[in-house]
Amino acid sequence: MRVHMVVTGFSLSAYFLVAFFDPGFLSYDLRQKYHALADDVIAVTATVLDVPVKPVVIITAQCVANTLSLELDWADDANTYTYDIDRDGLPLVTGISSSGYSDTAVALGTSYEYTVTAQGPMGPGFAVSDPVSMTTLSVCETIVTPTITLTSFDSRSVDSYGGTPRVFDRRPTFAGTTNIQNAIIQVVVGPPSSFLSEFTANSNGYFSWQPPLNFAFGTQVFTVTAIDPDDSSRKVSTSLQFEIKKKDTSTSGSNSSSEKKTAKTVIPSVGELEVKAPVDFSLSVRNSEKKIFQGEALNIFLFIKNIDSRYHNTNIPVRYSIIDSKGNIVITLTMEELFRRGAEIQRQLDLPASIASGKYFVQTEVSFDQMNVSRREGFTVLDVPLLNLGGGAFITYAEIVNNLGWIVLTLLTLLLFWLFMFMREYGMYLQALRHIAERQLMNAGFITKRREGTK
Repeated sequence: MRVHMVVTGFSLSAYFLVAFFDPGFLSYDLRQKYHALADDVIAVTATVLDVPVKPVVIITAQCVANTLSLELDWADDANTYTYDIDRDGLPLVTGISSSGYSDTAVALGTSYEYTVTAQGPMGPGFAVSDPVSMTTLSVCETIVTPTITLTSFDSRSVDSYGGTPRVFDRRPTFAGTTNIQNAIIQVVVGPPSSFLSEFTANSNGYFSWQPPLNFAFGTQVFTVTAIDPDDSSRKVSTSLQFEIKKKDTSTSGSNSSSEKKTAKTVIPSVGELEVKAPVDFSLSVRNSEKKIFQGEALNIFLFIKNIDSRYHNTNIPVRYSIIDSKGNIVITLTMEELFRRGAEIQRQLDLPASIASGKYFVQTEVSFDQMNVSRREGFTVLDVPLLNLGGGAFITYAEIVNNLGWIVLTLLTLLLFWLFMFMREYGMYLQALRHIAERQLMNAGFITKRREGTK
């Protein structure tokens, strides 16, 4: 208490001494305290977004300007950040910001089923629409022109950046779609990074790509080309300029200088950014139907079509990676392989028994001095069969668990049927015990069999 009184007295004395030598200070201090309590009212308004609203999708079949399409439409939602669309259970397009989509990668008189997922910005919030289906028009004089569109960059809609996308993530994901089914997708990134990659889009024309290594800092160009697997002359390309920024921010002057330098950067035209790969090789999965059970080995086959003379008959590090459908690396293994023209390289990757079933990709990356050349091939991991019925038919543990309710209901029905039959047989047995037949009386000697002609 004494210490408190001393501190309080010292503070009051100092306050009044300052006020005595500078009266303006006292009036200013009192005025500030009064305004803080009476006049200065700070209003803070915050809007907390709710989970996205479930989209209600309406589909219309059209044939306009020699283009066959299915037009998808749904209501706008302020709680939704982006939309993903699946067609027939496979991704069609991801990361779009508009509440509608025109699907032109369709065939005449064919039925398609769509599901729209609304992604919210608040954590993992999302809402999935009910599946809706529609059949395209059976008559339409179509002129199919190859198209390709980049829809999302770093899990955001490309349109949402409002200019050159600038991100801190050095391994952003690119996603897009083309109207060429199962198109061969070729990716070129540079400079200063140098990446070459080739893989296949799904049957809907959807593709996504993430660099196997970190991009260099600075502005660079992503060029993607879709090639018809049945006609190599039928192809289409598009480019996107982007910037990888450093997280440590510099002074405002340097920032403005950087912005000016970026503004002068010109996007190369499609085909202008040509980077020659030092090696050309193919990648394939040799497992039957590209399907493999959990815990089995994945058979990988590489064929070296051509290689630069500088690297002919040399050992080059090759990285083998297993990637899930979300882009996460599950398994990775780096080995040195002898590269020469016409060589065949076979490797086996043992999958763990704990790996989840579903769609996966095997990616092979060949690292050179300042370039990374990669190929990617898809395959399917199946649950280990619990019962093998032969002839390719089997029953897995997951199928039993998923249909456990029907299995229990079937067994209960069979049990009730068996109890019914048992009670019926038991009732007939009791009835037989109480029933006396003529043959039984004759055998016991109570009656005799009458002869014919006797009365």
